Amino acid sequence: MDASSTSKNIFWVKAMSGSASHRGLPSGVLYEAEESRAEEAARPPSGYVFFCNNRTESECLEKQLFGAPRSEWNWVSQVKRGDILFLLNYESHRLHGVFEAASDGKMNIDLYAFDGYFPAQVRARRRMRCSPLDEAALLPLIKRGWIRVSRRGLLLFPDRLGPKFIDEFWRLFLEVPLPPRAKTELVGYKAKDGHITKSYGERYLDDWLHEHLPYKHEYNYRVQRAKREVLCDWYIPKIDLNIEFWEKKARGDPRAIEIKQKFYQDHSLRAIDIYENDLQIADRIIPARIREVAPKCKFKNLVENRESLLKRAR
Repeated sequence: MDASSTSKNIFWVKAMSGSASHRGLPSGVLYEAEESRAEEAARPPSGYVFFCNNRTESECLEKQLFGAPRSEWNWVSQVKRGDILFLLNYESHRLHGVFEAASDGKMNIDLYAFDGYFPAQVRARRRMRCSPLDEAALLPLIKRGWIRVSRRGLLLFPDRLGPKFIDEFWRLFLEVPLPPRAKTELVGYKAKDGHITKSYGERYLDDWLHEHLPYKHEYNYRVQRAKREVLCDWYIPKIDLNIEFWEKKARGDPRAIEIKQKFYQDHSLRAIDIYENDLQIADRIIPARIREVAPKCKFKNLVENRESLLKRAR
C-alpha cells in the first residue's frame, strides 16, 4: 500500500454540512470518525500466522486469543482488527483457520494467559469452521516456495501474508472435509482420568492426583476474580486448592510464576506450586506442599516413610 493511500485524509465539517448539522457539531471542527471507518473498510486485510505448541493450542482456541513473546511485539503491533489469522501448531504441523482479528494487536490483553509467557496478543474469532490442515495439505505451497522448511523441519511463513496467499489458504481449507461436531479432536497426553494434558509432566501429575487424592480435581480450571482470569492447572473443589505446575523447558516471560502467585495472594486463594524436579520425589513433596495450606487433606494409596508418620502422630 503506497503512502498516499495510508495517509489519513481529514475532512472539515464545513464540507459535510448535512452531517455536521445532524450531529450538532460546531463549524470548523475536524471530524475523522467516518473517514477512519471508511479507510479501515477499504484497506485489504493482511494475513498473519501465529504459533502454538501442544501445550498452548487448546488455550489459544478456547480463549480465542493468540499470543507471541514480548520480543515479537513489533510484529504483533501490525495486526489490525479485521485481518485474517491462522494458528500453526509447530510440533504437530497442523494449521488452524480461518480466523479474523477481533482486536488490534496489543500487549497483555489477558495478563494471565499462557502463564504470562506470550504478552503480545490479539483477540481472534472464527471466520470459517473447518478442519486443520496437515503438512501434506501444505505441500503444494512448500513446493512453490511460499512456505519454507527450516533445517529442523519447522514450517516458516512470511511475516505478513498478502491477498494471493490468503486466497490460497481459503481454497485449501475449503477442500478439507468438516469433522463431526459430536467429537472434538484434542492434542495432548491423555491421563488415566481422561484429562488431555499438555505434556508428559502434566500427565504424570494428573495421574498422581487421580491415584492419591480421594477428591475430584479439575484440570485447566478458570479462576475469575475482580475482572481478571487465571487458567489454573488443577483445582480441587473439596479443599479449595489451586495447583500450578512449572516445567524447566517452559520459555517466555520469567515473571510468569510471580504474576500467578501475586494473583492468588491478592485474592487470598489457596495455591501451591509444583516444579518438574519435584516429580522425582512426588510422594514426599506433593503431600507436604498440600498440607502446608490444607492440613486436613486426606490421601489414599500413599506409602509414607516411617519418620513422617511418627511426626504426624506426635
